[in-house]
Amino acid sequence: MPVTRIGAMLQPALVRTASAVADTSSTLVDRLQAFFGKTIRASEETADLLVALLSPASVMALVLGLWRLTADLDWTGSFLISKGFFSHWQVWIALAFALKLGASAVAPFSAKARANRENS
Repeated sequence: MPVTRIGAMLQPALVRTASAVADTSSTLVDRLQAFFGKTIRASEETADLLVALLSPASVMALVLGLWRLTADLDWTGSFLISKGFFSHWQVWIALAFALKLGASAVAPFSAKARANRENS
């Protein structure tokens, strides 16, 4: 086993390596914590944005679904999309419910993030 003399003390290579790794890992841990902290803050802001955008999008999808339904009943004029997957009222109403469900699922995370920011 190679030995290096540091001052008046002999130190095996294994000890030198362990101390070098310990210094590096603490720096690495600090960097990882900073990275994950930034990532969490970004995801909290993304949650706020999703809640702000998904609720109006669900209302728009519901309006389009109702418009298509009333067009099928001949209560209104023709619908914007006449052929294809999005020409059915069921698709628009299902999309509206899915968007609202998504906004409701993200809302608690957004509210918790907002409360954490206010407390900080």
